[in-house]
Amino acid sequence: MAQLPPPLFPSEKWTSDTNYITARTMKSAFGFGSVLGLPLYFALLVSSKGRRTFSVERLLNVSTLSGIGVAGAGGALTYSRNALSDAATLKQRRTELAYSASKRREDDFGTIGAVLGICLVPAIFWTRAGLLDLTLGGGTLGYGSGFLAHHLQTWSGNPAGKAPLPEIPSDDPRMRRR
Repeated sequence: MAQLPPPLFPSEKWTSDTNYITARTMKSAFGFGSVLGLPLYFALLVSSKGRRTFSVERLLNVSTLSGIGVAGAGGALTYSRNALSDAATLKQRRTELAYSASKRREDDFGTIGAVLGICLVPAIFWTRAGLLDLTLGGGTLGYGSGFLAHHLQTWSGNPAGKAPLPEIPSDDPRMRRR
């Protein structure tokens, strides 16, 4: 049987829990970053005092890059936090994230928004930017709008609810399915 090579750094904890928590945080950070890109772009326009003009292509690029940048920063922070945590804490965090109805609704709204954004933004702004900018920017703006819709619903008093945690199977062989 083939053996995996040893980790590059002995202190690395490349467990599935760490990977799941980091990826989950990066998804949420991407949504936050894509929402944050719009006010940043308009603040840049206002601060330039007329030297820059509005451009759909720049707006889409800023939205995409801010989403990717915040996702990368969130992933780095989460990974460093996970590297300092023990296995039991990581398992608990992963279980809470995996069975969170709020995170599930956030993912659903973000995905639906991204699909709608990929379809609608190129259809509306066809001649304003290149196809790659329209597609990536539309997906980013759509994901951000779905993320924002989820959080606005939560803040307005419509929480996603609580999903029941599953029962963890016993190690007793008599309790296993045959």
